[in-house]
Amino acid sequence: MTRKNEIKEVLRSIIKGKILCDEPMSLHTSLAVGGNADALVYIENEDQLALVVGRLKEKEINIFIAGNLTNVIVRDGGYRGAILLMTGCKGVSCDYTPQNGYLISAQAGTALAKVVSRSVEEELTGLEFCAGIPGSVGGAVWMNAGAYGKEMKDVINEVSLLDADGEKKTMKREGISFGYRTTSFPVGTIILGAQFKLEKGERSKIKEKINEILQLRQAKHPLEFPSAGSIFKNLPGQPAGHLIEAMGIKGMTAGGAQISSKHANFIVNSGNATASDILRLIEFIQSMAKKEKGVNLETEVVIIGED
Repeated sequence: MTRKNEIKEVLRSIIKGKILCDEPMSLHTSLAVGGNADALVYIENEDQLALVVGRLKEKEINIFIAGNLTNVIVRDGGYRGAILLMTGCKGVSCDYTPQNGYLISAQAGTALAKVVSRSVEEELTGLEFCAGIPGSVGGAVWMNAGAYGKEMKDVINEVSLLDADGEKKTMKREGISFGYRTTSFPVGTIILGAQFKLEKGERSKIKEKINEILQLRQAKHPLEFPSAGSIFKNLPGQPAGHLIEAMGIKGMTAGGAQISSKHANFIVNSGNATASDILRLIEFIQSMAKKEKGVNLETEVVIIGED
């Protein structure tokens, strides 16, 4: 039995939901690139996730967990294993107690846009900085996503997890170490959801701030092309986009990929790009930054799969 057939057999034996085998990831990533994954699994709920992860680990099958694949580059050789999409884990709720104040809870697969919208409905302020960020709650928490001077660490109250042994656990904010685009969750951890502590505000002012941020993004970001958002982490005191622009390579192309002429920290798929095209530009930018500026540019996007 081939490895692909083994993966298919294992998955079909434990779940009846949507499984796409030998699936082109170019149809699912925000950059519209990537080779075939052995299996793309649409997870329906947290219990199913725990079951699937446990069984795949038993069989030593590679696993990658994703919300909506907005910050992921899959290499052209595809992914050997199963990519699990948290499509059924999108619940959002709001709660208030005198002890804890106002809390919004959201499952890992929930789009940040949905959580921001709920905060507007409830007249709660604190999540405005997430407006326009295309990712999901799980990915945003995992990488401590941020924008316009705020990060997830500023609003997280607690995070629910599936640990390496398949047990559900909760970590309070004070038990998590946050850094710039990084967190301290234990190896093998899968984020199931997060609880955000917010403050009561005025709906009109919250909406005004959100609209202001969305307009800034529209003006600065190349939203007309497929992209994965910011490619590189900023350097201390220096945005990566400014550094790339200063090197004079804004607008450079490789095949169908381009360093955006609108924002140099975006690489866009300007037409029929491959993952290799995008990775060539990433490697070129890193080489130039090291040679000309003496700095190491680290990627903010997650790169998986085989060449």
